Amino acid sequence: MFKLFSGVAPVPERTEPTALLKLVAGEFAPAVAGLWPDPHTDFLTAATSRRHLVCLTLAMDRDLGALAGVILRGRLREAIRLALGRSPPGLERALGRLGETAWSGPAYSRLLDLLADPAAAKLLRHAEAIDGAAVGRLTRLPEPMGRALQLALVLTDDAAQALGEAAGAIACRSSPAVARAAAARWAGAESEAALFDAVREDLYPEPPAPPFAGTATLKPLATKAALRAAARRYANCLATRVTHAVGGFSAYYEWTRGTGAIVEISRDAIFGWRLEEAKGPNNEVLDPEARRALAAELAALGVHVGRSGWQLERALSRDVGRDWRLPSVAEDLVEVFGA
Repeated sequence: MFKLFSGVAPVPERTEPTALLKLVAGEFAPAVAGLWPDPHTDFLTAATSRRHLVCLTLAMDRDLGALAGVILRGRLREAIRLALGRSPPGLERALGRLGETAWSGPAYSRLLDLLADPAAAKLLRHAEAIDGAAVGRLTRLPEPMGRALQLALVLTDDAAQALGEAAGAIACRSSPAVARAAAARWAGAESEAALFDAVREDLYPEPPAPPFAGTATLKPLATKAALRAAARRYANCLATRVTHAVGGFSAYYEWTRGTGAIVEISRDAIFGWRLEEAKGPNNEVLDPEARRALAAELAALGVHVGRSGWQLERALSRDVGRDWRLPSVAEDLVEVFGA
């Protein structure tokens, strides 16, 4: 007779992560499920500091193996040392303030880096909760800003992304060394506004060399700093025209006769360089005598003072209707000098 055996075959443990584990352990859920199979009770009921230590250890590519139980139940300081092979200063206290859910691998790595930096570590020590999003944001910033936690706390993800792209643009235009030096300066900004000002300043290169050397009374404003300083002296919007100068579309000069004037000359497809605008302090209109003197000085350099090439070309176009009237040169110069 055949001997009958009774009983139920053991059900293999499920090592697929549950939805709850995916929520709590994030990208580390599959590895955690392999250590604590469904229903993952030991891991899910552990203190948040222990759960974060598990995920941090996995993020550092350390083999948990037989240490899994020690990490969840042993003395936390000793568990950190066994899991990571060292005890980073401040990590024991930080682990309890990282939130309920796991961080990303790069964010954990950046946390260890921040704890090694005196300024960042001080911020972390005094924070009631440590913002994982802000720490993760540091990974989007240029490398020299990797420890600028005070800035990451006030930036948005999009702003951090834009800062990284700005550094990339400078590296492409100039060199990686120039971009790195710029980002190192940005890291020292004391506020979000100061940071953005510094980035915009570095984002644009210096203008090309002025097309004319100038004269004793017509001085080129050849740098971004010179343009901004002149804007302050003359109380006008010259600082907003930096992009025109950088792009080579316009060049700017300071005329020093009388009360002075800021002079803009721009490229003209027909005349080469043409007087675009000339205004005194506070955008005051130059008197007739000053206009004539300035026009003569510009003409001597080869700058056209008169109607634009576009006006002349339009007058010769067949598309202009019979009722269109060519403005006089005097009318065109009203745009240049003002009424």
